[in-house]
Amino acid sequence: MLRAIRLAWTASLVFGCVALAVPGCGGDDAAGVSATDASVDGELGGDAGGDGAASTGGVCTDAHQVSCGAACVDLRSDPGNCGACGDGCQNQVCDLGVCAAACDPALTNCGGACVDLQTDAKSCGACGTACGSTQECSGGACVCPAGTRACGGACADTTADPSNCGACGTACSGATPLCSNGACAATCATGLTACGGACIDLKADPQNCGACGTACGNGQTCLGGACACPAGEALCSGICVDTNANVNNCGACGNKCAAGEACDNGTCTSAGCTAGTLCGGSCVDTQTDPANCGACGNQCATGFACTAGKCACTNGKTTCNGVCVDLKNDPTSCGACGTTCSATQVCNNGACGASCSASLTNCSGACVNVQNDPDNCGACNVTCTGGAQCANGQCGCPAPTTSCGGACAYTNADRNNCGTCGNKCPTGSICRDGACTAPAPHDGGRPDVNVPDARRD
Repeated sequence: MLRAIRLAWTASLVFGCVALAVPGCGGDDAAGVSATDASVDGELGGDAGGDGAASTGGVCTDAHQVSCGAACVDLRSDPGNCGACGDGCQNQVCDLGVCAAACDPALTNCGGACVDLQTDAKSCGACGTACGSTQECSGGACVCPAGTRACGGACADTTADPSNCGACGTACSGATPLCSNGACAATCATGLTACGGACIDLKADPQNCGACGTACGNGQTCLGGACACPAGEALCSGICVDTNANVNNCGACGNKCAAGEACDNGTCTSAGCTAGTLCGGSCVDTQTDPANCGACGNQCATGFACTAGKCACTNGKTTCNGVCVDLKNDPTSCGACGTTCSATQVCNNGACGASCSASLTNCSGACVNVQNDPDNCGACNVTCTGGAQCANGQCGCPAPTTSCGGACAYTNADRNNCGTCGNKCPTGSICRDGACTAPAPHDGGRPDVNVPDARRD
């Protein structure tokens, strides 16, 4: 299953250091952490993973950070790199990528950085309260990402971690050195590849994309085994941005709007937004934008979507301890949040039992239908990405979207894939009905509002 943050051993493939409970290795050292507690509220200390953290080879694996020189920073809030690397704020705060006198109402000033205390991993719940490097911040508390649990001081994916295979502390060795679908094995299951003792999906894993140790960063995701920007975004100077709304790359990479201007439909303007809300120089739809959900700067946590201006779980999932889980098959929240099945049980239709129903497959204790489960499509831990859905055991883009570079794009309105994949509309134009055209006064805003959004897995 694709994780927002892969287990700590995976980081060793990128950073050259085994981070899982090894002192002095940059891990999440902590004492007395429950091995079954999915919400650890800052108990896993260690790396803040915040602005100023070192980047490796120009790759920053935090989805909200990019590489500026040797440091990983958040361009939305870093007062030394506000909106773009090297653009510092003088006697001002960095508010949504723009230097300003004060932060937006939904944000808090933490040393000149305007942050959302509900989701910011460097200031989770309060300024300076940093989550561990394998944690995420949700609801103002540091938690282990969905599908992982706290094991020996770090969040581990027990479906693939050879040191915590199936359960915390269960190490694979000898004739079965690999961890495949939560069980020690001699070989990996179908669709998975061995990387450092773990069996993972190279087509979807952002830390091992296409090959072991190849990490995606700077906002890119792993789509079909290649690092790429989500649909609707373009790669500008190594960073994924929405050229429809990015004030530093408005309409095209490098086209920076002047001070006081906004980026509206890929055009710099001083007249304000034709529709939507002005957030840090960008015209956005706060009803659907997960980075500005309901209000400017209100960031939805990983795994949540923005629907009608509220962050919520999708696909029938439920919020448990700040993460989205499926109560029908999650062995750590089976039928209800916190109801954990034993090591010999599975979660089958919301109840712990000895085996799965005939139509379901046991994927590390979760009984799933591999014919339509996007996290286990065709086989356990084979993940659909880029907005693709699982149908008949195969990942594919839902109508009316089209696969463009591994991401599902709405070519009727995507200015980076207008009418066909790769057809970029020039600066000042929009994509309507699959053709690049100049915006008209009666347009009422972005043509892609209320169309399928494949940018969020």
